[in-house]
Amino acid sequence: MNRRERQKHKRRKKLIIVLSTLLVLFITTSWIIVEFKSKAEDTEAAPEEQTPKESTTEKPTKPQTTNEKPTQAIINNYEIDNYLKKIGFSGSVLIVREGKTILQKGYLYANRETKALNTPDTLYYIGSSQKAIIATAILQLEEKGKISTEDPISKYLPNFPNGNQILLKNFLNHTSGIVGKPKVSGTVSPKELIEAIESQGIKRSQPGKWNYLDANYMVLAYLVEMISGESLSNYLQKNIFEPAQMTHTGTYQKDIENGTNESKGYLIKKDGTYKNPKLADLSQLYGAGDISMTTKDMYLFDKALMDKKLISEASLKKMFTPGSTSGYGMGFYVDPGSYNSHGVLSGWNVSNSMSHTGKTYVILFSNIQNNIHSFGKVNNHIYKLLNK
Repeated sequence: MNRRERQKHKRRKKLIIVLSTLLVLFITTSWIIVEFKSKAEDTEAAPEEQTPKESTTEKPTKPQTTNEKPTQAIINNYEIDNYLKKIGFSGSVLIVREGKTILQKGYLYANRETKALNTPDTLYYIGSSQKAIIATAILQLEEKGKISTEDPISKYLPNFPNGNQILLKNFLNHTSGIVGKPKVSGTVSPKELIEAIESQGIKRSQPGKWNYLDANYMVLAYLVEMISGESLSNYLQKNIFEPAQMTHTGTYQKDIENGTNESKGYLIKKDGTYKNPKLADLSQLYGAGDISMTTKDMYLFDKALMDKKLISEASLKKMFTPGSTSGYGMGFYVDPGSYNSHGVLSGWNVSNSMSHTGKTYVILFSNIQNNIHSFGKVNNHIYKLLNK
């Protein structure tokens, strides 16, 4: 191979090396571009892959606690306000006439030790005023054809003493003639209470004579459970509290809004000092005093009742017909100008009153059991001041 051919071969070799290098660079660059594009696509899709979709089946959640604003005091009748201050009333008051709030206010202390004040939102145990709620439940079941106030109790409780003679209406107006409930201790079931009442027997074989007993309404509360197939608390919640929009009603105060508006009940001793009576296990007061609420919720119950949102006109007439000379109908006393219920329990004393027309409501909830000699007289005086 001559010199010229060697140079020509050398140039060809260099060209092949350059072309090969260029080809390698092209292939490498193409691979990098494809890989980069693929990774970019993966990166865009990454959030969707890393955040799995929530299950379509929702898990049950606890109801959120609503932070309601405190109810403001309203005073549109200073004469009544001053009267309640003068008599040393301790508690909460709600007075409504023809849809207008006349007085809505708390007086003195909900807790005398901490100096927490009573307010329109304070909770109170309502004692026997609960009987009007139980009577409403029985009348609702009667309207549905599931029960009759003319039925003998033996139809539902075959072993009840004198059961063929005692009608349900006798329990409603306290003329059943039963002995009542013996003393019990600790937590008791509704069934155990009824068995204890049955074991006590009867005072008289012929029903009809007035004798006020919590046991009468314990029997009725048990019938509400038996006939409806629900617990008493569930039935009342669905059929009375919710329709009446009563959102501050329950059993123990501590269970309503986490106890933020609790009151303590007091008794004044002979030496003028205050003591806190022990609150009984509320299972012992089943259907006859195991509820607490605000004055507003009591008003809402009364208003729904009078507006016939809970029971019919015919049932209201039955409720407000006295069953004896006592004037007691079904859950309410029937007085000349008003319907009234009253409850006393371990330091609490409540009065609930409404006019026959349903235009006036006077609700007095006190957390001192014995500093007011007669709530009936206080109630009557307030009506007089309203009518001036």
